[in-house]
Amino acid sequence: MPRFVVSGLFVLLTATFGLGQHMIAVDSSRALYEIDVATGAKTLIGTVSANAGTTAGLAIGAANVVYLTSTGNDSLYTLDLATGTATLVGAYGDAAIVMHGLEYVPATGKLYGASSHNGGLYDINTATGAATLIGTSGLGSFTNLGWDSTNGIMYATNSNTPENLYTMNLATGAVTLVGALNGPTNPNGVAYVAATDTLYMVDNSTDNLYTINRATGAATLIGTTGSGNLLGLAWTTGPVPVELQAFDVE
Repeated sequence: MPRFVVSGLFVLLTATFGLGQHMIAVDSSRALYEIDVATGAKTLIGTVSANAGTTAGLAIGAANVVYLTSTGNDSLYTLDLATGTATLVGAYGDAAIVMHGLEYVPATGKLYGASSHNGGLYDINTATGAATLIGTSGLGSFTNLGWDSTNGIMYATNSNTPENLYTMNLATGAVTLVGALNGPTNPNGVAYVAATDTLYMVDNSTDNLYTINRATGAATLIGTTGSGNLLGLAWTTGPVPVELQAFDVE
């Protein structure tokens, strides 16, 4: 961070943005964080606007558009990371849907969602928010999605006991068991980083960040994210706000 030489003053740096690549996360109360993938530590970078209700899954679309699902409003939003403003795209069209998982596939330009009310995989219209059922997975509870863009595989976690990693068929919604996570007890947001060929996951019972072995399903602890209810996780190459910092200058 640059240091300003202004004798006797206390300077507050307020308008900086971190460029490059960032892991972002959101919790159910709309708090927005950046996650350190080396340690798991989270840093508050903003708050999503109240119109989004109860926030959950995140996905990064074309041109770094951030998509956000609301489990309270049963709707899709876009999210401005610089301001925290959530803009309504539209309702899913079924009040029973609790869209927890959210993931975008760049090769096809499709946004997918996973709902806990029927274990369904949905194709979500990014212009209207309308959700079309593709098929059901047979899984109960919350399902989260992570797209492996290197190998073209959709991974899914589920918070049912035992907590497992699955692959998901995007044409049918059916899942295939990879293996047990072995540690996390309430797996939530999943995100893949192509640069390091790594699948990450947050768990809001243990409040930890993990990497996941895609061959076995086993989760490896990175570190604690701190107490909270992190639900959405996404990797973005766009700018994010930097934590405000105050410091004495000479």
